[in-house]
Amino acid sequence: MLFALIAVFNGVAQAQATSKTLTVDQWRADLHYLADQMPRAHKNLFHTMTPEEFHAAVARLDADIPHLNADEITVRLNEIATMPSDSHTGGHGLPPEQCFPLRLRLSSDGIYVESAPLQYSVAVGGRLISIDGMPSATVYSKTSALVAQDPGNPGLQEVIGPVFMTAGHILHGLDVTASPDTATFEVLKNGRHVKLNLVPSVPLETLYGHVPIAGWADARGSSSPPIWLSHPEKTFWWTYLPAKKIFYIQFNAVSDAPHETVAHFFETAFTKVRKLPVDKLVLDIRSNWGGNNFLLKPIIVGLIRLPSIDRRGHLFVITSRNTYSAAQNLVNRLEFYTDAIFVGQPTGQHVNSYGDPTMIVLPNSGIRVGMASLWWQDITERDRRIETDPEIAADPTLADYVANRDPALSAIMHYRPELNLEDSIQRAIVTGSVPSGSAAYKAYAANPIHEYVLATMEARINTLGYRLLNKGRAADALAVFTVNAEANPNSANAEDSLGDGFSALGDRAKAIESYRRALQIDPKIQSSREALIRLGALTP
Repeated sequence: MLFALIAVFNGVAQAQATSKTLTVDQWRADLHYLADQMPRAHKNLFHTMTPEEFHAAVARLDADIPHLNADEITVRLNEIATMPSDSHTGGHGLPPEQCFPLRLRLSSDGIYVESAPLQYSVAVGGRLISIDGMPSATVYSKTSALVAQDPGNPGLQEVIGPVFMTAGHILHGLDVTASPDTATFEVLKNGRHVKLNLVPSVPLETLYGHVPIAGWADARGSSSPPIWLSHPEKTFWWTYLPAKKIFYIQFNAVSDAPHETVAHFFETAFTKVRKLPVDKLVLDIRSNWGGNNFLLKPIIVGLIRLPSIDRRGHLFVITSRNTYSAAQNLVNRLEFYTDAIFVGQPTGQHVNSYGDPTMIVLPNSGIRVGMASLWWQDITERDRRIETDPEIAADPTLADYVANRDPALSAIMHYRPELNLEDSIQRAIVTGSVPSGSAAYKAYAANPIHEYVLATMEARINTLGYRLLNKGRAADALAVFTVNAEANPNSANAEDSLGDGFSALGDRAKAIESYRRALQIDPKIQSSREALIRLGALTP
């Protein structure tokens, strides 16, 4: 399968050549063509929305078309195309549109100007306050409806949204600016407000990623970049850090390079690993938007054939919100087949997702949108994760960028082996008691490097309890379920599992108490209802 390398809104720019001359009837014809083709092209168009919601949106735009300008109509068409809510459905490709000359980046406390032409260097490193008087947070929120993204995963919005905020026709279509041809960007830097009156002058695709732009000032200044920013223009490359015995591989696209295949590159790299004193191998895919996942096999097989590397504490994978599509497939396989430790930020896609977009070209405007044509059940159907969360959190800040710090690589360099969540709980239970297990749970949760695994801790401990139960260790399982229920007092599932623990030990009264608490929390939890019926504590 060949995933779209970058799936983004392009309709506004593509429509400009003809849209100014389109009649109301022609726009309506495009709308109805889109509405007709979307259910035909998409694998499961109504997996997150109802047919009624879809047709209502179409009807609203049909009624509004006579009162809208071309940019507004085009934005609304693309919003409809993105309604299915999956990361491969919506506008596709990179538009040729000229954008306002600012490279914006989302940080923890706002949107910043990462780089700009030298004449606007006064704004570089500053926080964006507004565009034509509209607060930057509001503009950012408006772009969300145009970004193809999986439900609940903000990754692609965090990456693409700031770029869309520089596109004149998008801003005009979203009613942020009065014209696509000029805008005032207000920036706050060092306590001083700076207003930049800009006109579009750079192609949209140059504003993605981190490839330096000639003649632009950058927040990092002129100092040497961190390793991960050394060659952002390359598809893949490697280097060796002898002082740390780290072999670092950066893999920026699941694609063959012009003069080297993925298979040959990794074969060569792994040969080098065998010849060097390597303690840790780092695979950096934080900038990898995907590509062709049929190219992944040599990577996985090659790592498995490195027994000195494929073990806990020696193989690390850096991910980010950019890690998407075929790169998510790579993450899934690494998680399943290797002992890799993931570091950085969560990925930008569900672990299972829709993909392989089929293109729809609207007959009058020429707007192109893609509809995911396949469902990729990459791992078990029971796995409903909206992202792959790193075991070690390492969120980059603007200050890190300016100072050329890489918190992800730094975390790997300073990594010290620790028990994972399950092992730490199990050891505390076996050697101590429930209070010891609770203390281990709290200590693990309090460690900031575990920020992104907090949401999965309940499920992981629950799974551990059933694993012990299936091994006949009912007392240990009950202790684990007790720790989980105490740590998650509003979880019906944790109470339900606690009931199973008491049942396994024959404590009917306490099992009934737990099942009843589960039903109080969630009256729809069927397993607790069935257990109470089975125990004679509830009438069918």
